Amino acid sequence: MRHFLDEDVTNVAAMLAYYAVMSLFPMLVFVLSLALIVLPEDTVRQGIAMATSTVPSEVAGIVQDRVTALMHVSGAKLVVVGAALALWGASRGAIALMQALGVVFQKQETRSWIRRQLTAFAVTIGVGVLSVIALSLLVIGPVIGHWIADRAGLARGDFDLGWNIARWVGAGVLVMLLWAVVYRFLPNTDAPFRVFTPGAITGVLLWLGLSWLFALYLNHFNSYETTYGALGGAIIFLTWLWLSNMTLLIGAQINDVIADLRAPKSAAEARLADPNELATQGSRVASQGHGSRDRDDTDRSGALHAT
Repeated sequence: MRHFLDEDVTNVAAMLAYYAVMSLFPMLVFVLSLALIVLPEDTVRQGIAMATSTVPSEVAGIVQDRVTALMHVSGAKLVVVGAALALWGASRGAIALMQALGVVFQKQETRSWIRRQLTAFAVTIGVGVLSVIALSLLVIGPVIGHWIADRAGLARGDFDLGWNIARWVGAGVLVMLLWAVVYRFLPNTDAPFRVFTPGAITGVLLWLGLSWLFALYLNHFNSYETTYGALGGAIIFLTWLWLSNMTLLIGAQINDVIADLRAPKSAAEARLADPNELATQGSRVASQGHGSRDRDDTDRSGALHAT
């Protein structure tokens, strides 16, 4: 809680929500540009519907309407022009998230401007490719599964039931993988790459829970349209982005706190925790032991010659 208050996560998340609005739809254009090269439109729509099924219906409606509008753009134009411009716009969100995670991890930025831009581009492309792979599995998964079920003599209904469960589990793993990529490569840190971290697991579960509670609130106590009028949908979207950014940053804080607890508290502990240092000490002790034995043999030899 002290880290949460000291680093002012709520304000950082609000700042990040602004950049998320500016970069989310370019990111959507970039993913659609890649997906429509290899996937039919129906599959893309099905994947978008599944991806937005865990968010409030008002947010899902905004995203799905935008996808439908983008689908009407000619394929060649969307791929050639849209992808290039969308990649730049989406990477601005990665830059903003890079700065926000730097605040959470309390890391001073030492990377050059060019390296930060290349990192943002690489993470954006990686997220886009992973999203397209996830959409592709919606097509390939049932085809391969039915083929295996037919060869193994299993009922297709049993496979379909298992597939409906497995794709949701896979979606959760994919979200944690995306968060792991963000936690590892965007901030200026040399932490090892791990998919299943306490922060990622807690953050994803917290994101699902807050999205569900926010949707429940909107279904029963929605006053945004009464207060904001035509801007009600946009305010709902911004609020959901703010909550989502908070869960992402809270997950990063959890990982940072755990890393601090595991870090050596003294130079002696650091030496004990470093295998290379232990090996060096072992070699030093062994060499000292050999040296002392050599000196003892020399002394004994000199004593014999003297007698």
